[in-house]
Amino acid sequence: MKFFLDFFPIVVFVGVYSFSKDEQPMYPAVIALMVATLIQNIGTRLLTGKFEKLHLWTLVITVIFGSMTLIFRQPAFIFWKASVLVWVTALVFLYRQHILGKILLQEMFEKGIDQGINAPEKLWRSLNHLWAFSYFLFGFLNIYVAYEFNEAFWVKFKLIGLMGLNFALLFYIIFKLYPYFPMDEETPSDSEN
Repeated sequence: MKFFLDFFPIVVFVGVYSFSKDEQPMYPAVIALMVATLIQNIGTRLLTGKFEKLHLWTLVITVIFGSMTLIFRQPAFIFWKASVLVWVTALVFLYRQHILGKILLQEMFEKGIDQGINAPEKLWRSLNHLWAFSYFLFGFLNIYVAYEFNEAFWVKFKLIGLMGLNFALLFYIIFKLYPYFPMDEETPSDSEN
């Protein structure tokens, strides 16, 4: 269910944009995105008993850039929202590692599986850097697509392209960490007793 909530706002945004009968579908899609991001935060709170920091930051950035898009009737603000969000996320990954001495990627994975992953610290640090570097690139790629292609293409790119890149990054990281995942110890079957 949490996985669904993570991607709920972008799916709503693309869905409203794609099926809107409005001459300028960006504006109803932005309103839907803002509402969906609020629902995401409420849903996470109801499911887990707490708000997720990343979702809260996403809500704040979405409301700011979404409001500017609607007030000024200028889609460029919502184009930049995605890039600002991934750039801020990348900076948080680097800040936590280099200033606080904590590896956010490690914390996220271990929280996700409720166990420690006995990977070497050097691997965790390099994967954390990879995540941050990739997010910086994703932000620039988003801006490139927004300004070099039409609006409808950019909307599809947000759903398929950026989400696909995120999944590819996540699968690569899981591949690198898999040898260190905790495995359940096999117990002998009753028939052997």
